[in-house]
Amino acid sequence: MGLIKDVEDFNFRYVGNIEVDNILEKVNQLTNADWEEYNFRQIRFKPHIYTQTIPIIFDEDFRNTNPSCTKWYSIFESDIDFLKKKISKFYGGGYIIRCILTKLISNKSIPTHIDVGMSLSMCKRIHIPIVTNDSVIFTVDNEKKNLKTGEMWEINNCKCAHSVENNSDIDRIHLIIDYVPYQKNNGFVYK
Repeated sequence: MGLIKDVEDFNFRYVGNIEVDNILEKVNQLTNADWEEYNFRQIRFKPHIYTQTIPIIFDEDFRNTNPSCTKWYSIFESDIDFLKKKISKFYGGGYIIRCILTKLISNKSIPTHIDVGMSLSMCKRIHIPIVTNDSVIFTVDNEKKNLKTGEMWEINNCKCAHSVENNSDIDRIHLIIDYVPYQKNNGFVYK
């Protein structure tokens, strides 16, 4: 595919497609206790009250450098390495600052909101559906999409209001990656 020009007038940007069977196999081994263990996002961000999170690379201070790998990283490390290579082919060099698995409970929704904060505005937020179905609708600035398993979509989460409806009896699970491309200026690369 190649490098892209950074244009902010989009709702969804297709990044590519991956096979998710290996990730799904690991997700299926997670217990309810695993999903209930970490509740920072549900408590801190009201729109995420009906979600559960497995933090893989995550810092509660939302830093933009020196990301922390959690105890879950070793389980998903090979998948993250593969995804970083795939994503860097699209955006150019960079690094993953956050990576989480997030579950939206069946028959629940994430209400319309805009993500704020410098760290979120400096990264590319990529959603990869791991478990989904035709009754899960992602809306960004009134554009509705049903994201298919294994598709990688950048969401314009800081410029556009967005929401998700899970109108099914199955929990929806996405892998969300925040990728920070290296900034280039006058031939120098800033990390």
